Amino acid sequence: MLSFPFPHPAFPSGALPDLVSFDVFDTLLLRRVETPVAVFDAVARRARAAGLVDEGLTPPLFRLARQEAERQARQAAGSQGGEVELTAIYRHAALGDADALAALELAVEAGTLFANPLLLNTLHTLAECGCPVVLLSDMYLPPNVLRGLLRGAGIDDGLYRSLYVSCAEGCSKRDGGLFRKLLADHPDLRPERILHIGDDAIGDVAMAQAAGLQAVHYVPPPDFAHLRERERTLAGFAAAALSPPPVRRLAALAGLGDAPDEAFWLTFGALVLGPAVAGYCRWVVEDCQRRGIGVIAPLMREAHLFAPLMEDWIAQRGYAIQVAPLFVSRQALAPLNFAGMNGERARAILSGRPNLAWDKLLEEVGGTVPRELAVVVGLPLDRLAGQSLPDGRPALDAALALFDVPERRRRAEELAEETRALARDHLVERLGRAERVALVDLGARASIPAALAGLIPDGGWRFHTYLCYAVADVAKRQVAGMGISVFCGGSDAALIFGRVLYRTPQILERALTGLSGTTLGYRRDAQGRCVPRTAPPPARGEEARAVALLQAGIRRYAALLRAAHPPEAAPDAALCDGEAALFPLVAALLMPTDEEARRLGSLRYDYNDGTDLERGICDAAALSEVAPLAEAAAPPLMSVAMGLRPLSVPWPQGALTLRNSGLFRRPAEAMALEAGHGAVCRALAAEALRRGFRRVAAVAVGGEGGMGPDFVRVAGESGLELVAYADLMPHLILTPRFHGVPVLPLERLPELDGTPLVLVTLGYADRLEALTRGHFAAAGRTLRLVALGKS
Repeated sequence: MLSFPFPHPAFPSGALPDLVSFDVFDTLLLRRVETPVAVFDAVARRARAAGLVDEGLTPPLFRLARQEAERQARQAAGSQGGEVELTAIYRHAALGDADALAALELAVEAGTLFANPLLLNTLHTLAECGCPVVLLSDMYLPPNVLRGLLRGAGIDDGLYRSLYVSCAEGCSKRDGGLFRKLLADHPDLRPERILHIGDDAIGDVAMAQAAGLQAVHYVPPPDFAHLRERERTLAGFAAAALSPPPVRRLAALAGLGDAPDEAFWLTFGALVLGPAVAGYCRWVVEDCQRRGIGVIAPLMREAHLFAPLMEDWIAQRGYAIQVAPLFVSRQALAPLNFAGMNGERARAILSGRPNLAWDKLLEEVGGTVPRELAVVVGLPLDRLAGQSLPDGRPALDAALALFDVPERRRRAEELAEETRALARDHLVERLGRAERVALVDLGARASIPAALAGLIPDGGWRFHTYLCYAVADVAKRQVAGMGISVFCGGSDAALIFGRVLYRTPQILERALTGLSGTTLGYRRDAQGRCVPRTAPPPARGEEARAVALLQAGIRRYAALLRAAHPPEAAPDAALCDGEAALFPLVAALLMPTDEEARRLGSLRYDYNDGTDLERGICDAAALSEVAPLAEAAAPPLMSVAMGLRPLSVPWPQGALTLRNSGLFRRPAEAMALEAGHGAVCRALAAEALRRGFRRVAAVAVGGEGGMGPDFVRVAGESGLELVAYADLMPHLILTPRFHGVPVLPLERLPELDGTPLVLVTLGYADRLEALTRGHFAAAGRTLRLVALGKS
């Protein structure tokens, strides 16, 4: 069955084109890095290690030199359409042995490429249907090399009829030449019966349509660009150090056919939660393989999703590791803390379970409330403190004294020993005789793994604990001898991420546990075996549907991650940095969109502490609590928001956004800092789109040294079609195309028939505006301008 972009509106339902043409790079072939130039960084690292380049040529400097060499090579080959091969590029750079560097880049490129699994299925289906396929590529690699890369990625020669490569044909998609060549080679086909699919707005869409072909702009939905923009804004100058999680662009492409009423949840699951959850599960498996741990025991309820994701990755890698979920919870293990029960122990338990009413704890150890204490029934510790009884006694002292009664202490000891025996049996039945076991929890203090380790002789040695994120309290466990590894724990910034997630874990926890009931305790069956007692799944109705879609999005990301990393790939290539994997979620928590605040804030969460309490993440109580903050909007707003009691305001940024739209986004965008001109260019592109412009011309200053290159890139990412480029310094533009965009002199811009002009500059905006207004006035044409800081 064919998926997106079929069926295509240009062809009747069920009908296929007479021929389908595919772009190659970033369409059929994808890279495991976010941008193509990241390949140059990898080349630099390996070239320095091998002594092929001077050790002072750092990856960023090598990348700049490699890009400049390509620009010079294309300029020199202008008479051949500016098309060059890879070795010719390195011959324009005095960096080292050109042949050796070209061979190294080709090897690195081959190692990062994989076939787009979404379109690979389409290729096979088209072949089965007898629909011919051709491939077109604007590329400096010759056809024989490109065919080898395609074969290495799993796209065999038999899946396409012909391969047209710009460096061999002397023309490109961007100048329309490859489409003219395609039509000349197929004179029996009408252009409108050919469908071209590619990612470049000019080369793959505008020029294909100019040749008469049908075209599909194969790029992610706008949501992906918006997520990346938020992350770049929050990361600032550190954005380059936070390599985006792999295959997110592919996961976004997979969502092109999603139903509108499901798209939000699937997208958030795949692009925000997916990297964190799938990356964590993958990292645990790889680390266990490295340590020789043979059993992975994820803790329920998170194991509902963790276990199958880990099993899939284990199967993909061919490891001999077993996954054995454990039915444990804070509620099920709570009676372990009843040992040594007295008034002070009761105070400690109530402090650790702040929602638990004191009389509920008394009931758990078999006590009843005396008549004189009935007036303070239902109060947790913080509300009980300071209360007085009718006879004047402090209510807290009177309540805690009930736990000193010998009968209560005896019953508490019985419950603690009974729970210890049942939980120990559950561990033995699930884990068998495995010497080393990985206990996998979500975060953040390893309290449950610590309790489990105390149940088993040598548990501290036998169990190694994995956490997705952690807070400073985890150090107490490590000092006590627990072995603990933290996915997001490799830097100070990662530990800050851990604090954010610990402060607001509800969205991640609900997504992972909403369809799985908590473990209430244990019982013996007729054969004397330990059987967990579980509650019904907490999410119901529409919320259950939303959680199911979030989980489907996570599984989508995980499946594409496996597709991008074949079994033969080196283990190190499969590891993911926890800081980068969790950053999309941290960014969403800190700076939510209005839709995220509304939809995610409508989810509920349970306290999982034996109280049966449940509430909405951004319910009326939370909105009321943040109302004064939202109205004042005074600094330090983020710190004050994070300091609100989680019991009162589970997700302060979400509640504040619902009260005051854009409260966090506006100052963050105003202070956006990053290397290059990306932030300004994205603001220009956003302004053009806001005004309804889809086709624009760019007017810039300084050629390669100005903002033009960044704007061409950003325009493509944003879905803007650039029909022309003009420069205030035309002597710097020596080819008919600037990064693939047709070049026009300023005086010919009025010929574009009312196409809006984007002034890609800040310092020269007034001068460019005056010049363009003069040219348009002389031609009797109306000028439409897009510029920052101008009405």
